Amino acid sequence: MWSKLLYNQLWNIGFCRLTTSDFIASQTLPSIKWLNHSYKDRWFADPFIYKITEGEIVVFVEELPIENPKGIICELVIDRKTMRLKERYVMLELDTHLSYPAIIEENGRTYVYPENGQSGKLNLYEYDAVNHKLINPVCIVDEPLADSTIFRMGDYYYLCATKYPDTQEKVYLYKSNSLKGVYLPCSESPFNINKGCSRPAGDWILSNNELYRPAQDCIKRYGHSISMMSVDIKDNTVSENIMFSVIPVSWRYNLGIHTINFKDGFCVVDSFGYLHPVIARIIFFLINIKHKVGL
Repeated sequence: MWSKLLYNQLWNIGFCRLTTSDFIASQTLPSIKWLNHSYKDRWFADPFIYKITEGEIVVFVEELPIENPKGIICELVIDRKTMRLKERYVMLELDTHLSYPAIIEENGRTYVYPENGQSGKLNLYEYDAVNHKLINPVCIVDEPLADSTIFRMGDYYYLCATKYPDTQEKVYLYKSNSLKGVYLPCSESPFNINKGCSRPAGDWILSNNELYRPAQDCIKRYGHSISMMSVDIKDNTVSENIMFSVIPVSWRYNLGIHTINFKDGFCVVDSFGYLHPVIARIIFFLINIKHKVGL
């Protein structure tokens, strides 16, 4: 009972009008409009924007049932004006946990490579827009990776990810001359060892010919905030520095933010708070008062 009241998480995704260049320049997020949906038994996180139309936003997300926490990959169709969920399609469900449905496009086709670290490998799927499914999986890394994120630079594809079981502190770089791999490690050693800025938090960002990488800050808690890293890749080595941090921007979803992505002048994020925010705040307030008076 206490665990449910205090610690159960409630994640949601939200949107704002924001370009990557304005984001890098301002180092802040404007007001977020949160997804409006009627589900009480699940939450959505790890959003990647598939497309923006005049009236809709289509995103790929992780969906997680609260009472049976095994993630599946879903496509959400959202009304741009009201942010109300219009349609939901289950794109991929396996026996093992799925999350982080990263998107990459090539030769007119859309590919998705969701995290499936529990399976011990990373698969690249083709997106079937007619049936709203992920099909034709190809193994591109035969390792248990977390939150893999691909960026094409010149003739090569670079992939960064953390590895199970240490998914929060050490981030590695892989390289391939083809989107469909195989991706080989650039080094056996991680290019960054820091719980505050290792695990990927969204697509690489190229702005004004400068490369940036969102990374999760998990020092205080998993998914607490996002560290924006300036990145330089030369001769298969990476050097990066923290430029600024992105913190939660909502009263309801105040405990963390751990994914950020952009497309066509829109930004999408996820954030989380307590499943029972009012009750949890009252209890924590009473606990703090008790500690202060020495009861």
